[in-house]
Amino acid sequence: MSGEESHITDKDLEFYDRASPVFGGQKYSIPTPTLCHEERMRQVMSFRNERNLYNRKSSFLGEHMVSVYAPENDMVVFSVDEFYSDKWNAQDVGMNHDFSNDFSTNFKNLLKRVPAMALHQAKNENSPYATE
Repeated sequence: MSGEESHITDKDLEFYDRASPVFGGQKYSIPTPTLCHEERMRQVMSFRNERNLYNRKSSFLGEHMVSVYAPENDMVVFSVDEFYSDKWNAQDVGMNHDFSNDFSTNFKNLLKRVPAMALHQAKNENSPYATE
């Protein structure tokens, strides 16, 4: 951790108040950040893997594929073609927010259900393994 303090302005507080959702007439306040901007960005970027490729099976058809997700990772991972196909329905993996859990727990549970794309590809020709 960088050790820098998180700087919250009055405008930030106004934004968090406006953005806080209301469900059933009850407002759920968004907590203010406790970490500095750089540390929050570091945590966000820790989810990315762009240097390691793994051989694993597709969670959809069970075929072998190359993925940025390790085989021991328990996420649902589809090949690029499977991910963009009409053979699965995104509404089948949705879930209601469980207000008895904190955001991190709900987000982790959602990540385990929603399919991830094995590779993020752009502008490649004749190679299913090239990544962005």
